Amino acid sequence: MKALLQLLRPYRLWLMGLLLLTLGSNGLSLLLPRLIAQAIDASLLPGNSLTPLLQLFVGLAIGILLLGLVQSQLQALTAERVARDLRQQIAARLSYQPMQTLQDLGADTLLTRLTSDVEAIKLFVSQVLVAMLSSLLLIVGASVLLLSLNWRLALLVLLILPLMGFAFRLIFGKARQLFGASQAVVDRLNRVINESILGAALVRILNTPALEKSKFDAPNTEARQIGLQILSMFASLVPVINLVAGLGSLLILVGGGYLVIQGQMTLGELAAFEAYLLLLIFPILVLGFTSQQMARAAAAYTRLQPLLDLPAVPPVAPDFAAPVRSLQVQDLSLKLNERPVLKQLSFALAPGSKTAVLGPTAAGKSQLLQVLAGLRQADSGLLSFDGQPLKTEHAGAALPPGLAMVFQDSILFQLSLRENIAFGRALSEAELVKVLAVAELTAFVASLPQGLDTPVSERGLNLSGGQKQRLMLARALASQPSLLLLDDFTARVDPATEARILDQLSAVYPDLTVLLVTQKVATAARFDQVLLLMEGELLASGSPAQLLQTSPEYMQIAESQRSTEHTAHTEQPEHAS
Repeated sequence: MKALLQLLRPYRLWLMGLLLLTLGSNGLSLLLPRLIAQAIDASLLPGNSLTPLLQLFVGLAIGILLLGLVQSQLQALTAERVARDLRQQIAARLSYQPMQTLQDLGADTLLTRLTSDVEAIKLFVSQVLVAMLSSLLLIVGASVLLLSLNWRLALLVLLILPLMGFAFRLIFGKARQLFGASQAVVDRLNRVINESILGAALVRILNTPALEKSKFDAPNTEARQIGLQILSMFASLVPVINLVAGLGSLLILVGGGYLVIQGQMTLGELAAFEAYLLLLIFPILVLGFTSQQMARAAAAYTRLQPLLDLPAVPPVAPDFAAPVRSLQVQDLSLKLNERPVLKQLSFALAPGSKTAVLGPTAAGKSQLLQVLAGLRQADSGLLSFDGQPLKTEHAGAALPPGLAMVFQDSILFQLSLRENIAFGRALSEAELVKVLAVAELTAFVASLPQGLDTPVSERGLNLSGGQKQRLMLARALASQPSLLLLDDFTARVDPATEARILDQLSAVYPDLTVLLVTQKVATAARFDQVLLLMEGELLASGSPAQLLQTSPEYMQIAESQRSTEHTAHTEQPEHAS
């Protein structure tokens, strides 16, 4: 709880305002039983007018109402500000983290923490914090006033309160653990729902809705069970509170009645005593119900703390005088889950060179590009751009100027085609025409009624796989790169279109340094240099012609792919008679 309150330190002025308003409204509330006592005692004496007391009572009630309205507005404003700033802090930290860190955290967990957990903190500020302060002030104030009325009777009543405090402490500790477990189950539910939506077509084709339902039912049932445990625990507070309230009233009626008969207390003071007991019990009841949100907020902050502890400032990348055009890699190694993925790689890209990385699936090609682009952190090795060393710990830092990458998976946003290509940059029409032509998108865009203003649906579902990959290329070219990394970006493009794209890329951007990942020898053969990568090892490097003479592995891959293509061309489909 201390750590949670530390989170609110930047808002101490706002909270001080809330505290003053709470003090004011509670102070006025504590005066009301005194007025009631005076009114009762005055009514028992002939000739006394109650008008001044009634006027004062109405004035206090209006004051309490106005202070409460201002307090509610300030409370809501403070809570929304805390939630906004908390989301901004977390988002800013996440934007500088290496891809591996984000993958370890998981999208479902991050979604829950940025929504449900932040919402729990917001509810704590908007409802629990002020209610807790108000309740504590009322408890202290009512206790002091009870003692001032009759300290013997007050001590008798106050002795039963530790029973309630013990019950709260016991339940709060257990509830915090349960709320943490509940949020973990919500993470699993988010993951199952996300997978079910993304794989809806596959589920329908395989006819496995029962399997998906069972995957959802397990965490859903667990969430229900945890929720019932939490409700049962807090429901058990109600009889404890009722018991304490009943005992208090009984003690006041018996003890207070005796004191009235003995003339040691007036009837008005007895009524005030009963009213102060209600002012004492009610905030305890409020604390009982708000302790549920308090426990949830404490659990939420525990889950948010690791995100807030992430570095807030991006790692400092070396300054480059100009956009980078060359790349040098020396003894670069990478492990994923303790499994070697890249093993002591060394190679260089000259300015303006065109290099292909050829290899089968799981050779480590994509991971190599991710390290070069700063998305992953290599375990060892030296990486240099234009001869300037860059530590392998540069993952998460700003990219060297001029470096761009086209991913194998198409990443598009629910924006227009123009906005997806420009992506925040101010592009002229001439620049757009240029990148569309190189990416072979001119005819496609011209065929659309809205042209470049055509909206892209969620995850680009209104586009084909090839169109999405070409849009990714257009976006990268729009950044005016000097060194371009291409991760098998033509996997969903037909060979003829791929050939035109690569020809245009060389013709329009002759000085552009290109590193392309591919599985196709025909594609690699169009490049100046080929790096043959298998199981994370660099088996051979050189021009395509050289590798055909010197590398048995390259020759084997080339022959295998030629045989496959020849078979595909010569086989004729059989027609049913």
